Amino acid sequence: MHVAFLAFAFQLQVAALQAPPAQGVSTTHAADSTRDLKAARSAQATFEFARRNNLPEGFGGMGRCDVQLGRYCWWYDEYPIKLPPEPNAIVQRRLSLLGTLDSLGELHPGDDWIAAMRVHYRLDGKDTALAAAADTVARACRATAWWCLALVGYADHALGQAAAAESAFTNAIAGMPDDERCKWQDISVLLPPNTRHYYEGLSCQARRAVEDRYWILGRPRFAAGGNEWRAEFYVRKLQARLANQSATPQAGTWGRDAEELLLRYGWPVGWSKVERIGSVIPEQSVIGHDPSPSFNFAPDEALYDTTASAQNDAWDMKIRTAESRFAPRMVKRVAPVAMQIARFRRGDSTLVVSAFKAADDSLFAAGPAVLGVTLRDGTVRTVQGSGTSGTAMLTVEQPPLLAGVDVTDTTTFTLVRGRTLLRPLAAGTGLSVSDLLLFNAEAGAPESVGAALEKAIPSDTIYRERPVGLYWETYGVADQGEALDVAVTVERIDRSWLRGVRQKLKLADPDSPLRLHWSDARPTESGEALSRAISLRLANLEPGKYRITMALSRADQVAATASREIELR
Repeated sequence: MHVAFLAFAFQLQVAALQAPPAQGVSTTHAADSTRDLKAARSAQATFEFARRNNLPEGFGGMGRCDVQLGRYCWWYDEYPIKLPPEPNAIVQRRLSLLGTLDSLGELHPGDDWIAAMRVHYRLDGKDTALAAAADTVARACRATAWWCLALVGYADHALGQAAAAESAFTNAIAGMPDDERCKWQDISVLLPPNTRHYYEGLSCQARRAVEDRYWILGRPRFAAGGNEWRAEFYVRKLQARLANQSATPQAGTWGRDAEELLLRYGWPVGWSKVERIGSVIPEQSVIGHDPSPSFNFAPDEALYDTTASAQNDAWDMKIRTAESRFAPRMVKRVAPVAMQIARFRRGDSTLVVSAFKAADDSLFAAGPAVLGVTLRDGTVRTVQGSGTSGTAMLTVEQPPLLAGVDVTDTTTFTLVRGRTLLRPLAAGTGLSVSDLLLFNAEAGAPESVGAALEKAIPSDTIYRERPVGLYWETYGVADQGEALDVAVTVERIDRSWLRGVRQKLKLADPDSPLRLHWSDARPTESGEALSRAISLRLANLEPGKYRITMALSRADQVAATASREIELR
């Protein structure tokens, strides 16, 4: 939620009127149009003035400030404030305003502002019937074509129709003039400082690579049918445009600080007021209450590097001072899922497999897990897994960039999710290997991906007292077979600065990587992958984080490697 640092006395805002009519329009018609548009804007401003006068008193943590933006202090409340119901007088005033807007909209169907306000105030009141009608009104819009499509996206997003909202906004942006499109796609306010500085120095066209990567990595749910966070951002862009032209529930002028606040944290779901005693007259500050709980779906800044790879811990969705927050529909809690994801080449396609376990205590009536994959062009592919704990397999036609597992519980509104940012697998006919797939080695060695997946460990956590298996495939081996040198290393990667000092002072034993080496001379068949599986016993290693690396090399010095990080307990 937020409040302006500089309290403003309540005032009536009337936005500037639209430009004069084009030449050729009759003087009488122009006068009528100007009068009607003035009446519409006056009615809207009068409604907001009345709303401000009827706001409840004293809700919010005045004095707190997680983020300062110009005149505004923003802070995050993990639990939503329970505001009293909206007074009936305001409910009736909104209906009266909508009646005025609808009548004038029939007279001036091409006016963008009136068309938008007819949609906005149907969604503003949180009335189910009005909200449902907003989509109908938006689809009947006869104003500027791209603007009407954006209004459809606004309504569909508010109604939870993710696929329809994404489609509407995609078409709206495609139909915009170039300069307008550049403004709508600008995500500078969502980026961490270093990336933002780099991004703002790029041309509009050059920014697309950063934008595409942000939206791929920031998608909240694979199975939603669309990228809800991107649609929400476009809704905020639309709301900022309206607020700049209209009266708002908060007094004072609209400015760049107010716009950035909206784009980063969203349009408030309610407002309250706090009266301050000034030197001459009492002043009132309006507090905007943002959706809560909300989450930070943006990745860690290091992931904007196109060479980066990462596991689930690269998304910190609970950081209080995040650059942005978003509250998806029907989600009140986000928790991690234990999972393991591996890729295997299948001709020109890629087989993605996952073992997962959603063991969160808050799950009550969760649906089956969804394995999702985002391709490098932004396309998403999904498949249902076997329950909330189990396995899933998915073949995709392009190399995947991002993969993960989602489990949704619509009873407790819990989203359990995990993500893995992938480096490209080597392509071509040369020597290469798949990802490593960890499996429970107590039941013997598997001879295929399917058999390994049945025994796969559904996480990167390994227990020292149990043997762990490594399964992989090798590609590009000569048709007649050839000898390959195989080396496996298990090396600790979480050595702290203090541990390093203690080791130098010989107060602690040095870390000794586990190293295995052998020659593999088994033949293969033309055009087929060579499957391999080994078992490791790690009981002699101390608990901690380790990297398992498997390296293949042959006589001509060509090498291929694969690695996986584990938590050893």
